[in-house]
Amino acid sequence: MMERMFERDVFPVCRELDIGFVAFSPLASGFLSGKVCAETQYQGDDVRRVITRFAPENVTANQPLVDLLQKFADEKNATPAQILLAWMLTKEPFITPIPGSRKIERIEENLGAANVELSNREIKALEKELAEIEIHGNRTDEDIARLYRSS
Repeated sequence: MMERMFERDVFPVCRELDIGFVAFSPLASGFLSGKVCAETQYQGDDVRRVITRFAPENVTANQPLVDLLQKFADEKNATPAQILLAWMLTKEPFITPIPGSRKIERIEENLGAANVELSNREIKALEKELAEIEIHGNRTDEDIARLYRSS
């Protein structure tokens, strides 16, 4: 949901050539699970320490997306992560999301997405609201790499 360019640039090719698309980190390194806040601290080699999307100001700026997922989750008696994964599984048959799996409770939560049904009306409403949300910060350490290249 935070990287919509694939829908425009890659999905048509996948559809045309009948090939799959593996959605890596669909929960945006946990951000879209609703369990990250501006005060969250990352330790050690956690890559989120250098990804600008996880800077406190960007976490706050991107909160409307999490709020949208929570709104749908409340309506469906689900979690934000389950709504996101259900949306992804509904979008195209060639999409395979691979969410992180470090904790058994996250695996169980993610598997629960298979039981969440989103109607065409709900998908359209979700898509309409998604189109209005601007995403702040990069999804990788692109800024850090640029700094090293320019020095």
